[in-house]
Amino acid sequence: MTERRIITTNRAGVIWSGITWACVLLFLPAGLASMAMQTLLPANLGYPQLDAPSGVPVWLNRTVLVLDILVFVIPPLVVTLANKKAKRLGHRVKGVVAGSWAVAGLVAAIALMLWFFG
Repeated sequence: MTERRIITTNRAGVIWSGITWACVLLFLPAGLASMAMQTLLPANLGYPQLDAPSGVPVWLNRTVLVLDILVFVIPPLVVTLANKKAKRLGHRVKGVVAGSWAVAGLVAAIALMLWFFG
């Protein structure tokens, strides 16, 4: 006979709080995707780097800016959803959600400042 393990609500809450913390690691592939978009997207379209003084079209700069912000909004959304599940099970992780949204806001602010004051 096989034993069946019963996962209690308390144990599930602990698991979901761990998943919430692990979701913060999604910022690593988000950063890699952002760097790849800033270098590879213009290169694949035949343009120089975005910060080059020669003719990079405005639409390409805007596309990379919007994609950069969108890529960095995905990890806080996942962290928020995982924390919502952990909170429902009684194990809320307080600082992770605020920290992840702060990182996304900081990246968006830096990207917008570089766009406008460049």
